[in-house]
Amino acid sequence: MGLLHDSAPERPGRIRHRRAGLLADVSSVDAQAFRLSKRELRQMDPQHRVLFECAWRALEDAGIPFDSVRGSRTGVFVGTSFNDFQRLLARDWERLDGYALLGSTPSFAANRISHAFDLRGPSTCSSVGCASSTTALHEACRSLLLGEVDLALAGGVELMLSPDSSIMLSQAGVLSAAGRCRTLDAQADGYVRGEGAGLVVLKRLSQVDPTDRVYAVIRGGAVNHNGRNEWVMAPSVEAQADVIRQACERGGVDPAALDYVELHGSAFLKGDAAEALAIGQARGRAGDSVCRLGAISNNLGYLGAAAGIAQFIKVCLALHHRALPPTIHVTTPSPHIAFGELGLAVQSELTPWPRRSPEQPLRAGVVSTSLGGSNVFLVLESPPEVARAPAASTPGHLLAFSALCPASLRQRALQLRDFLAATGEAAAPTSDVCFTSVFKRQHHRYRGAVVAASREGLGRGLNAFLQSDMTTPWVEREGLTSWVSIAREYVAGSMVSRDAWPASGGGCVSLPVYPFQRQRLWPEWLSPGEVSRAPLGARQGPAPAPGDGFRTGSTETRESRLLALLCAHVAELLEVEPSAVETRERTLFEMGLSSVGLVALRGRISRELGLTLPTTLFFEYPRLAMLAPQLRMLLDARASDALQAPAVEEAAPSGQGDSERVARISSLTDEQARERIARTLEALGVEVDS
Repeated sequence: MGLLHDSAPERPGRIRHRRAGLLADVSSVDAQAFRLSKRELRQMDPQHRVLFECAWRALEDAGIPFDSVRGSRTGVFVGTSFNDFQRLLARDWERLDGYALLGSTPSFAANRISHAFDLRGPSTCSSVGCASSTTALHEACRSLLLGEVDLALAGGVELMLSPDSSIMLSQAGVLSAAGRCRTLDAQADGYVRGEGAGLVVLKRLSQVDPTDRVYAVIRGGAVNHNGRNEWVMAPSVEAQADVIRQACERGGVDPAALDYVELHGSAFLKGDAAEALAIGQARGRAGDSVCRLGAISNNLGYLGAAAGIAQFIKVCLALHHRALPPTIHVTTPSPHIAFGELGLAVQSELTPWPRRSPEQPLRAGVVSTSLGGSNVFLVLESPPEVARAPAASTPGHLLAFSALCPASLRQRALQLRDFLAATGEAAAPTSDVCFTSVFKRQHHRYRGAVVAASREGLGRGLNAFLQSDMTTPWVEREGLTSWVSIAREYVAGSMVSRDAWPASGGGCVSLPVYPFQRQRLWPEWLSPGEVSRAPLGARQGPAPAPGDGFRTGSTETRESRLLALLCAHVAELLEVEPSAVETRERTLFEMGLSSVGLVALRGRISRELGLTLPTTLFFEYPRLAMLAPQLRMLLDARASDALQAPAVEEAAPSGQGDSERVARISSLTDEQARERIARTLEALGVEVDS
């Protein structure tokens, strides 16, 4: 942004400040987790990739193994706004392909998640500007209440991949000249943009299992619009107060019972005052009670379409920990807000959540607005206490963990070792940690297990496991027979049965998130001064005539050559070594080729063999070992047709002279002519020096 910075807002093509809250790396991704080719991932909007990781981790944190939701009525509701990546790709039309379509279309932000986890509920994107992710949350709740879904993933994303959107926002006058979000402060002059993404798992309260961990309950929500206001970007106190009343009414909550409200946080004096006044009007005369206000935008930057999900997650965590976090950058409260008269106060330091009475749950609200005039309000409260039988004392513990590759398995063991050392028994009971690791996580191909008598023993076991070949369980001592038996079966690939679990009880705790093995996958031609690398195995020199080398030799030899050809091209499309391409076990789809990839493969093989191949052939024979014999038979059939061609010409009706034959032959391309000559000579037994 430094090259585009100009503090004068009227300068075209410039940005008012140099600051932004950026994620460390959005160009890298774990291809193995996506189960997609690197070529496809390179053309995928990083917003879609980041959201996929959020979905993975949200399910993990909720204690929901992926296998348990496959084929289920689980909906995905995502909020998005700017599409910088699509604009970047569209700057070079010649580089646009089918992967660009799949990778940059906004709806695929949700559709990718539904496809990857085999979720059969609605898969939708909301784009209502800055209120997009909060609207997605509201839509998810409504779908749950209507019974359309049994589970929902909801949230949003916003990344800054191009200066275009920042230039537009700066020219619209919404960015802070000082380069700082100061919501509720007297010096508020706009916001600083931030990047972020988040998804949460939602289910009906009646479906909560005693072993689940619930952060908060959504009591009610509402969405409306300002209507015809003084101008489209101007806030409306009346509309915002009305949406608060609607949400509270639907949730059966008195607005005066709200202890805390998380503001939208666009950091404009007029906008902040409108939000505060709307809250005050909705609460009415609340007696001596005070509603505290905060804004996460002051901490993270203003996250645009992801702002609402960031606000929501902050409030859920605050309710879970029974504490109110501080809002920074409020030195002098805004003089445009009558805090005392409205019964409001700025939450400026970390404090325990004030409790009105032991019987009443803690309650909070989340405000979202947008430049286009949309308003959303959600009412949250602390979850009810779940009576759970205490876990009985057991003579040992089994900690299980898994990953998609050995490198991630090693990192997983390191994560768990550090987690056990950093958290105490009160925050994360050892029995719950082990229960979560076995029954509340997805289990992958590479597995490890540690059996020990204590929490400290598990830590020692993880250290020993890391120093071993990481292929067998580590056992602290004899006398833990039942645990050892389960551990060995688990590492061998079996699932642990609840009936066979030696411990009683257990609940979900937040374990460290999956350690993705990311690598840079980015269209390098978008980066100035960088040149795209040639595809792996790219040929040098003139291409041989189509079909050369596949028409001579035994059937076995020819099919072997065709199989090698297929492996080479699949490897190029997947950007892996040919030795990594499986020929018999996995299908092309399982290796990471989508329908777009199959079309590309069909085009390559058609050119190599000089055949017009239907794409359906690659769907009907999706394993390379099946496909090679089919290609050999098509080549044989083509050769047979070529042998009959002279006889057809000899039997042509009289009157069809040399001129017609010349016209027919001259219409052939050079490649077709060479192929026809080669087939004819081959049929006559004449060897030709290529």
